Amino acid sequence: MAKNKIPIIEGLFTWPSDKPQLIASKCKKCGTVTFPKAAFCANPDCEKKRDNVEIVNLSNTGTVWTYTTQIYAPPAPFKKEPFEPYGIAMVDTSEGLRVLGILTTTDNVKLGGKVELTAGKLYEDDENEYVTWMWKPVS
Repeated sequence: MAKNKIPIIEGLFTWPSDKPQLIASKCKKCGTVTFPKAAFCANPDCEKKRDNVEIVNLSNTGTVWTYTTQIYAPPAPFKKEPFEPYGIAMVDTSEGLRVLGILTTTDNVKLGGKVELTAGKLYEDDENEYVTWMWKPVS
């Protein structure tokens, strides 16, 4: 029997989707974009009114700013079982944010290289497969 695929945290990215996107917020007044989405503008100089914030999806491609290998088990809910070291990247999005995420592979990853957002398995239990966003190198 196939397991249910569910996002590790609801509301972080569009799921299910063939081209998932991170869900952010944007201030209608000053244009500040925030991920994860927020109820109020993150800009300290902007007024804090819920009406000023709209939900937006970030583009699903970006540029690698930096990357490394995660060599210790992360805290919940981003546990990986069984734990094996894996690549992570800080990616510049076209909206001006830097977003950290797991790499699907470290093959062909380079500074300034292009990546695409995807979803992949983080871990599973007897009933479910838990998925999160990941960055996939684009050749």
